[in-house]
Amino acid sequence: MASDETLVRFLPDGPQPQPPVALAVFWSRSEHRAMITRWPRLTAVLGATWDACRQRTERYCVLVDNNGFRARQLPGNAGEFETLLAARGVAEPSEEDLLAYPDLRTVDVSAMTSWPPERNALCWCSSGAKYKRCCRPRGSAASE
Repeated sequence: MASDETLVRFLPDGPQPQPPVALAVFWSRSEHRAMITRWPRLTAVLGATWDACRQRTERYCVLVDNNGFRARQLPGNAGEFETLLAARGVAEPSEEDLLAYPDLRTVDVSAMTSWPPERNALCWCSSGAKYKRCCRPRGSAASE
């Protein structure tokens, strides 16, 4: 897997806000399942289970935050990822292809959510649980 530093992607075009914004793509349970079913080799990058995937996303956001960036999350879509692969002429995606998704020039920034959520807000991972009882403990443990 690439080093954590290579995972930070910035929003394109124009001056960066202060602090700079880094993108974290989040795969919902159904989208994670679609990705792993279609491309089993991606388990090495996304995680073999949805819980592993959301833990990685939370840890990444903690890392970004701890390094002075502001994390913005964007839901991933397996169909859009497949479209990106077709445009690139790729049949079997690699970690590099995942890092190229989405094409930041075409991202609807209104679909992005700020991280971290308030501790009593619903969790970003779509579990329906409060953030303080869901992903927050996983991310907090990663930063210690």
